[in-house]
Amino acid sequence: MRTWRTLALSASSLFIAGVFAQDTLQLADAIQLAMANEHGIRIAKNDAAIAQAQATVGNAGLLPSLDASGRANYSNQYSKLDFAPGIQDVERSGVESTTLAGQVGLAYTLFNGMGNFATYERAQLNELLADLRTRAQVEGTLSQVIALYYGIAAMDEDVAITQRILEISADRFARQEGKASLGGVGRLDVLNAKVDLQADSTTYILAKQRRDRSVRDLNVLMGRSSATSMQVSRRVDHVRVLAEDQLVQEAMNGNVLLVSATAQVRAAEVDQRIAKALRWPKLDLNAAYGINDQKNEVGVVLGTYTQGFNGGLTVSVPLFNGGRITTQMEAARLRAENAVIAEQQARLQVERDVRNAYATWSSQREVLRIQSDAVNTAQINFERTRELFQAGQLTGLQFRQAQLDLANAERQSVVSGFDTKVAELILLRASGGLTSALGIQP
Repeated sequence: MRTWRTLALSASSLFIAGVFAQDTLQLADAIQLAMANEHGIRIAKNDAAIAQAQATVGNAGLLPSLDASGRANYSNQYSKLDFAPGIQDVERSGVESTTLAGQVGLAYTLFNGMGNFATYERAQLNELLADLRTRAQVEGTLSQVIALYYGIAAMDEDVAITQRILEISADRFARQEGKASLGGVGRLDVLNAKVDLQADSTTYILAKQRRDRSVRDLNVLMGRSSATSMQVSRRVDHVRVLAEDQLVQEAMNGNVLLVSATAQVRAAEVDQRIAKALRWPKLDLNAAYGINDQKNEVGVVLGTYTQGFNGGLTVSVPLFNGGRITTQMEAARLRAENAVIAEQQARLQVERDVRNAYATWSSQREVLRIQSDAVNTAQINFERTRELFQAGQLTGLQFRQAQLDLANAERQSVVSGFDTKVAELILLRASGGLTSALGIQP
């Protein structure tokens, strides 16, 4: 029967072999994959392309329409014609008649209260808003990718820490078993060591499980099969200085939510102009050049042929339509008022978010410094405790406490390091500088 020490070391060696058999996925590579494959980004880019295609002068009605049409008719029927006295009546079967006609027509709205110009401006704003939604989708996806990537890196560190603790517990259990066989310790010490080894084995398994779940989540964001294995880099570079007031100012100009709110204000103002244009008279120009050739086998006129140009102007004035225009104008006015209120709210929220993110980032930096010192202290304490324990001067419980203190300090230091980096990127996102900091063009 294999011992607990052998099982623990075998499990950890399998994990190490699996990790080093893979190529390291860098954060830039994960971001690139997500940008190319994440379904939400792809949908947002398609929506932006649709808005761009629709933002044309022709689609807004600023260009004339030109149509060509043709018509051909043939008839074969019984005809009976009664004429005035002096003209012989006609009665025949199988009378044929043909008509051939064609024309090229032009139609153009000369004036409609400048509504067509406002429609074109609205289409351009729709394109801008679609681009901003794409940027928001990109930033949201990047935030998830970064959080998961560093989360996996932190879990890799946690697995490594848990593995070391597991190896120490396996070594302690083996030593206690050896001492018990020589009569140096009692069975209680062996049982305590075994309980700790079992607990560390469970912790190790659960740590790997959490990592595997996060790997699957990241794979889906990158558009890959969730079963794809990966190794991530555990290196983290922290920025040294970020100025709070400068970030707030940058957010007022660059935060995607605030920029979108400002664009919505402009769009609502244009919608008001479109609604007001409905009250103005509408002047349409119509022109056509056509040919008409008609032939009849019976009748006074046996054939007609016309060819030429015709055109005209049409004026329409809205006098009454049940108050629909007034309703549309009032609704547009209220939407514009709501857009202004929403922009004001967005400014306050963005400033709050930046300052909160800055406070979180500053606190995380201080926590990281404290945790780094705590690891050094816990390492010294553990080494001293292990020496005394192996010399028989301390109990297993005292050794176990020092072991747990070191593991907790290392875990908290690792988590603080990655949390500090994530807090930094959240701060940059709130200030509108995430994509530029990562070198990405949405």
